[in-house]
Amino acid sequence: MPLVIIPARLKSERLPNKPLQKIGGDPLIVHCWRRAMEADIGPVWVACDSDDIVEAIERRGGKALITGEARCGTDRVALAAGIADPPKHHAQIVNQQGDMPFLNPDHLRIFARGMERMAEMATAYADLKLVTIAGADFNRQTVRSHIGLYGFTREGLDRFHLLGPSVREEEERLEQLRAVGVLAIEFIELPYMPMEVNTAEDLMAANQLFALPRT
Repeated sequence: MPLVIIPARLKSERLPNKPLQKIGGDPLIVHCWRRAMEADIGPVWVACDSDDIVEAIERRGGKALITGEARCGTDRVALAAGIADPPKHHAQIVNQQGDMPFLNPDHLRIFARGMERMAEMATAYADLKLVTIAGADFNRQTVRSHIGLYGFTREGLDRFHLLGPSVREEEERLEQLRAVGVLAIEFIELPYMPMEVNTAEDLMAANQLFALPRT
């Protein structure tokens, strides 16, 4: 089974202290940790840069560790994997981004099954069925939207980490660009795009969604 690691850091330009911002009374990072626990695909760790995040997770019975400085979330995951599993008992690592509090645990299971096909790395996407209107005509088009889930073999994760940031990665501030053209990437389709929390507006919308009655 894979080892699931959720990277989190307090410094965020768009939403300060993002992992500890509350949704329905609990920190964002706690919701993300719970989704991983509910999926039950493997042991779950939160990898972070703050004692406050560690306390928030451990208070709920979870496991968290501090890695120190990391250039991106996947680099933090690589550092955490070496701390949480130094003998490398887990051949695969799931990097679950800490900004999807409503991620469906079933989708995590789909992703874990898809990782069995990967050579070095996997990531997720959803097909968005969009309808555009031009004059009196309707056109349906499919747009593939990337989802912040990454899977790695241990060798693939180590390779990613040792590569260091690429020029495109630094220009566009997208860590996944480091792997393009270098690692073999498996793309895994999920049924729909989960909500992400990256801004104050997203946080407000997440609280409104959390307050809706469950059916």
